[in-house]
Amino acid sequence: MARSNSGACLRRPLVAALLVGLTLALPAAAETAGDGWVWWEAEDSAEHNFDVDHPFAPRHEVLSGGEWIGIGRDRGETIFAEYTVNVPADGTYKFYARKFWKHGPFRYRFNEGPWHQVGRDVTLMDEVFIRTHLGANWVHAGDHELSAGPTKVRIELTEQSGAAAFDAFLLSAEPFTPRGKLKPGARYGRAPEGWFAFEPDRDPFNDSPIDLRGLNEPTAGSGGFIAVAGDGFVHGDTGRPVRFWAVNVNASTVQMDRAEIDHLARTYAKHGVNLVRYHSPLFTDASSPQADPQRIDDLFYMIEAFKKQGIYTHLSIYFPLWNRMNDQGGAYLGEYGYEQGQVPFALHQINPKFQQILRSWWRDLLTTKSPYSGTPLADDPAVMGVELVNEDNYFFFTFDPPKMPPSQVAILEKRFGDWAAERHGSIEAALEAWDEPRDEDAPEQGRLGLPSAWAMGNLRTARNQDAARFLAEDERAFFDGMQQFLREQLGYQGLVTATNWKTAANTFLEPVEKWANLGADFMDHHGYFGKPFQEKNNAFGYGPDDLYMDRSATRFDPDDGAVKAGREHSYSIPANILVWNDKPHMLSEAAWTLPNRFRAEQPLLMAAYGSLQGLDALVWFATGGSTWKPQITSMWPIHVPSQIGQWPAAALIFRQGLVEQAQPVVRVTLARDDVFALKGMPVAQPESLDFLQQAVADEARGTAEVEDLSHIDALAFFVGPVHVDIAEQDAPARLADLARHIDRDARTVTSATGQLQWNWGDGLVTVDAPAAQAVTGFLAENGPVELSQLRLESDMEYAAVMLVPLDGQPIDQSARLLLQVFSEESNFGWQTGPEGDWKRIESVGEPPVVVRQMSGTVSLKRPDAASMTVTALDANGYPAGDAGSADAITLQPDTLYYLIER
Repeated sequence: MARSNSGACLRRPLVAALLVGLTLALPAAAETAGDGWVWWEAEDSAEHNFDVDHPFAPRHEVLSGGEWIGIGRDRGETIFAEYTVNVPADGTYKFYARKFWKHGPFRYRFNEGPWHQVGRDVTLMDEVFIRTHLGANWVHAGDHELSAGPTKVRIELTEQSGAAAFDAFLLSAEPFTPRGKLKPGARYGRAPEGWFAFEPDRDPFNDSPIDLRGLNEPTAGSGGFIAVAGDGFVHGDTGRPVRFWAVNVNASTVQMDRAEIDHLARTYAKHGVNLVRYHSPLFTDASSPQADPQRIDDLFYMIEAFKKQGIYTHLSIYFPLWNRMNDQGGAYLGEYGYEQGQVPFALHQINPKFQQILRSWWRDLLTTKSPYSGTPLADDPAVMGVELVNEDNYFFFTFDPPKMPPSQVAILEKRFGDWAAERHGSIEAALEAWDEPRDEDAPEQGRLGLPSAWAMGNLRTARNQDAARFLAEDERAFFDGMQQFLREQLGYQGLVTATNWKTAANTFLEPVEKWANLGADFMDHHGYFGKPFQEKNNAFGYGPDDLYMDRSATRFDPDDGAVKAGREHSYSIPANILVWNDKPHMLSEAAWTLPNRFRAEQPLLMAAYGSLQGLDALVWFATGGSTWKPQITSMWPIHVPSQIGQWPAAALIFRQGLVEQAQPVVRVTLARDDVFALKGMPVAQPESLDFLQQAVADEARGTAEVEDLSHIDALAFFVGPVHVDIAEQDAPARLADLARHIDRDARTVTSATGQLQWNWGDGLVTVDAPAAQAVTGFLAENGPVELSQLRLESDMEYAAVMLVPLDGQPIDQSARLLLQVFSEESNFGWQTGPEGDWKRIESVGEPPVVVRQMSGTVSLKRPDAASMTVTALDANGYPAGDAGSADAITLQPDTLYYLIER
């Protein structure tokens, strides 16, 4: 029988008087039962020996029942809690626990059955904060066959130290969508005035106009391995071009309940995803570099689940930061000379023994037969590509020999000595040619000292030029050797990219580093529109007292780097890419970083300008569960309405090429010897100059040759693709007449195709293409927006609106269109206060996610607009009511999607 919590309140004086650590005799669990589920409070146990006054004891409204049980001390005894609950019927039940983050690994059993383990690598289904660094999270513990009637449940902590706390437990016959302390099916239903609560149902995947599953192959790899053709990707067997709209997933994804993995795969396919980048190590115990067979098996399952939805996988399994030597592990790095806190940057390039560890990971992953497909990943065309190293190279600030283990520096110095002797005839001849001795030089041992990345980028001496050439050749040898190993020894048939990191001085070092990557199949980089931020809590999160600035890219508001440099504008978004030697390009991490209320612009800007510039794979960072988030807690959330909620139209724009890719507006050719001589390139300058605005147009091609090229206008990226080639000999740069497209007085830049216009003065970006009509930015202050096929009137301060066909026809001929609208999102109760030019976070708020209400009128201009019916769709894309006709669509306050049909 279900009971109230009043008994728990009456027991508190008695409980508080008992000594910590004694077993407490308490009644059975207070249950709440529903249709196919039973819920009980952790604090209402029949017996437990958790602490009465634990570190998290104060009552809090985000907790179910207002309190939880916990412990924060070292202990000699096993900490446990026992409950008796009533299982409603025979069947399979999912067991969930709401607990303190990943802390407190535990085991549990039903009646006298076997024990089941829940470790520290458990996947968090949601997150609701009590205060900074203290949150309550639902986790899925496992599925179990249970019989109807009273059932004893016992949990035991499996560690003798560390914090642990439990709030509530749930048995459910159906998958549970967590909403903090709310029971299954319940909603918060609260929002401030002018906003609405965003709390959609779990998607049943019925027929929906926004379901883009049909864009994908029946099974990923049906068209053969992904291959390179020219500057793009194609299906190897059919030759059909493909662009990837993708998501970063990680170890938490593969550790999810497998039914939830299936649900996530279907969710992503519905929203236009055709690739995931798996970005996590293969080892689970940081004390050892050995790959974990269970992690590999979990990854195999995930790959197969996504494959069934036509979604490819790209593999990223090595990042030096995962190997940090600390209290949790990495002790094996001591063999290489690393000490506490050190990260083994560049170790994979320096040390042959460590390279064997790296190769063993790839061997285990690519040659083990998957039990789910019967095929090793090396032979599976659903594996689109592999990434050799994440965010590391010889040319970033982390390459600083005095701060690296002497034993590893000595290996590299010996290779440099051998290289210099071959290049100059002898070490002595090299030292004489450089006339720049270093204290680290040991010519009698055949070793020569190396400069830091900073020195190479800022002190471009003859010695540093040779060092840059040597390091580039050494880095390329590693990449080329790894590629050869994967293909010739492991039989891997997919694509390879090398690394994706920036340098300490992009103008001079980026071409050096990119040359080292040119042996791979495609290029890669990371890009974030980073908010100005002064953290007081956590560099990878945000909380009370942190300072930040809201920034919109539509106005070229300065991002974090521009603010620190004192620049007025950031003439850049992550979609701005340099196309190197006509190779395909992946942006394997992209996001507008929170806190920042201007995120509605992100999907449209990236889809439109990525298309303009010829980006081949756009990978959003990063996933966080399988369903809509009840609260925004991370810096890069995906499962929120401003992101995945805007993907249907944006993914169609990007994947179907609804915005035209322009011809290159800039092509620069750099001689390889000049690259190694650190002569630099003109493309990396962050600010624009007037020089290129005076280029004379070539009437035949719209470009002109320019012999004396010093800087390239940063706004060139918004006109069209910018190409850089590294060749044996240089050649005159070719440039479009950028003055035709850039108007600094009006503060506008128009694409070479004429389809995109960026008005950074007014904060408005428009897309006017035959199959895509869209606008994002500050609507109210700009008045009505007139496009060739659409008119928009709105008093919304800021929003994004997209109109795309669902039948592949131009908008003026389409019989089925999608109108997509979004404004702004937040947590309920989010509060900030002014602090100079900054905002200070006073509260990060609570569930649910709330959305600022939409308003305005969208009118299609086609002659038959009045006869076209409009249906409002709910957040999962299912019909929610009539919305009039297409000649004047009145935007509903809580509607993101409209289906327009002839």
